Amino acid sequence: MIIGVFLTVLALVATLGSVFAPRFWLADLAVHFRLQYAALALAGCLILAATAHERWAALAFLVAAIQALICAPLVNSRAPAAAAAGPAPSTTLRLAAVNVWYRNHEFQRVVEFILRERPDAVLLAEVTAEWEQALAPLGAHYAQRFATRGTRGTHGTGLLLLSRWPMQAAVLPGFSDIEPAVSASLSINDRSVQLLCVHTSWPIGRENSAVRDRQLVLVGDFARRQTQPLIVLGDLNVSPFSRHFQTLLGAANLKSAAQGFGWQPTWPTFLPLAGIQIDHALTGAGVLVTSFRRGAPVGSDHLPIVIDCVL
Repeated sequence: MIIGVFLTVLALVATLGSVFAPRFWLADLAVHFRLQYAALALAGCLILAATAHERWAALAFLVAAIQALICAPLVNSRAPAAAAAGPAPSTTLRLAAVNVWYRNHEFQRVVEFILRERPDAVLLAEVTAEWEQALAPLGAHYAQRFATRGTRGTHGTGLLLLSRWPMQAAVLPGFSDIEPAVSASLSINDRSVQLLCVHTSWPIGRENSAVRDRQLVLVGDFARRQTQPLIVLGDLNVSPFSRHFQTLLGAANLKSAAQGFGWQPTWPTFLPLAGIQIDHALTGAGVLVTSFRRGAPVGSDHLPIVIDCVL
């Protein structure tokens, strides 16, 4: 019984605490694990029911049901309804993104992942000078590249964007001095698509969490200004369960590319049962996603993501 009560109380506290998520950084951090809370409450319910503690079991079931209802719209596995509509696509595009993790030294696994998946463009985050050197052989396959390097921070990380197609890229002003964001326009045959490549702040602590929230607002501001098809790509350090994420989608008229393809946890690879999705592709009007999936592990604490879409 004690274990069942403990699991139930833990899930209940997390459920009640989520009310304060938009105002308190720690509550917002905890809200990402709703699926895990539902599982804990369900486990508590089964234990309590088996030990004939009906009232506690009923409370545990209620908590599990609440969390499950919140999760359901975000983790459904149905294909997007729009996928079956409209004329045949004229331009297909495959994108990939991976936070390589600056502590990771399994360079060849990342190179093999990219060569195996053959994306038209790939974003790599937390890239150090050592990583840039290790990825240099990819230049034979990706003629276009754009790299940033942070001016603050102890690790000297940045973003690296590689493309098979011609592109014009620039740093997004005001986003971050630690890992500047990249705005890039890709020309694919007679079509163009705008990419916004980002790695937001790690939201641990009130100050860092506020920086992450401000960066999400900047992403939304950028998205609203675009007139051509747009894809936001990268490690947003926020899950779909956060109100900040949902506000971004609504305010900027964006859609999560993962919606309709089931739950896709990308971090942390070292603790799969606690997995949440913080690596995203967000799409604007004119982009139809046909596939969203995770790639094989590459030694990072993140899994790569691969997105197929048509313009």
